[in-house]
Amino acid sequence: MGTVGRRVNGFLSFAFPEKRLFIQSGHSTRYLRLTPLSQFLTTTAAVIALGWMAVATATVVIDRVAVGPDARAVVIKEAYQTRLEELADERDQRAAEARSAQGRFQVAMEQVSRQQTAILQSVEERRELSTALDLMRQRLGDAVAQRDTVAAANDRLLAQMEAVNDSLTTTASGADLTETLDVVSHALADAVVARDAATADRSALEQQVAALELQVRVSGERQDDMVEQVEQAIAVTLGPLEKVFKKASIDVDGLLADVRSTYAGQGGPLVETTVSSRSIDDPTVSRGFDKLMLDLDRVNLMRIAAEKVPLAMPLHDTFRFTSAFGYRHDPMGRGARMHAGVDLAAPRGTPVFATADGVVVAAGRESGYGNVIRVQHELGFETVYAHLSTITVRPGQLLSRGAKIGGMGSTGRSTGSHLHYEVRVSGKPVNPMTYLEAAKDVF
Repeated sequence: MGTVGRRVNGFLSFAFPEKRLFIQSGHSTRYLRLTPLSQFLTTTAAVIALGWMAVATATVVIDRVAVGPDARAVVIKEAYQTRLEELADERDQRAAEARSAQGRFQVAMEQVSRQQTAILQSVEERRELSTALDLMRQRLGDAVAQRDTVAAANDRLLAQMEAVNDSLTTTASGADLTETLDVVSHALADAVVARDAATADRSALEQQVAALELQVRVSGERQDDMVEQVEQAIAVTLGPLEKVFKKASIDVDGLLADVRSTYAGQGGPLVETTVSSRSIDDPTVSRGFDKLMLDLDRVNLMRIAAEKVPLAMPLHDTFRFTSAFGYRHDPMGRGARMHAGVDLAAPRGTPVFATADGVVVAAGRESGYGNVIRVQHELGFETVYAHLSTITVRPGQLLSRGAKIGGMGSTGRSTGSHLHYEVRVSGKPVNPMTYLEAAKDVF
């Protein structure tokens, strides 16, 4: 170490005296010499590092304090937009699954219809076979009775022949004996022919009865298989529909009662009653078939009810949710306000569709809503479509579910292009997401 180094160490030794760090390993001991200069440089480096950290921390704090909640709002907004995009992707996936489920639902309904027709035909065939079997049994009974009659006639002829033989031994002449024997022989031959014919008829009838019984048994088994298939198809169809109404918290029995009262027309020309062999029925088969018809009727009623309840999406194109149902901060800065629907954002002009069958009760401009369409549905439901750029329907017009009614816009009290969608029950707003989420399993 040079003269300058020794002077520096000597100068710093008052504040940083020389230190030695002893290190023992095994049987040897070594030490590390810490000069005042090395201690000074290490301490200076540590102070500089701590000072830099303090300055950096203060800078970050000052920036955050200076920027305030706006920067946090930007971060939150970016995270919110990212989450909305993820929800939009999930919604698109759910929409694809819903379209696939709707296709399966239509296929199941077609299968139920075909199976229903086949069961009706099978029931008619079974009734005809039962009638034919009864007739064949009756004919078999007649043949047995005829055979017994012929047998009785044979017995009488034999008795007559014995009586004739007894009388011939004492009174009859040769010519009378020959004539009598001829008459008796002819009668006996006729009786034998009749007996053989009756026996052959009985054998043929027994074979026909056995064939008919086999056909009836096979037809019954086939009918049971078809009934089981239809019951499975009904279960597959009823499950998603009941799940939809359960998710939407809808009284299924009351809903079906309303549909049944609306779709209850009957009639037809008055014609005379005719008796047919098809009127014969098996009580067991009738009970099973009646239950099947009730299940099919329930499927049809629930299908009709699903068309009447707003269980579809008002937009078929890509969109994102920008505001939920309930209390929120007013986008115009007016504090907390009740939001009676959901906001779905998409480009201006995006087509808007009716979510259920109904009639247009209002189509025009309203304060706050801008261009708005109100559609009244059966069973007390009403839907509202607001802030539209265009309206393509008129008041009083009947609509089917999925009918185009206008285009998305930003009219009225709005900050940008979006659709404000409401669902009302008996005039009171309810959360539309309850119905939109429930519809994913079917539509």
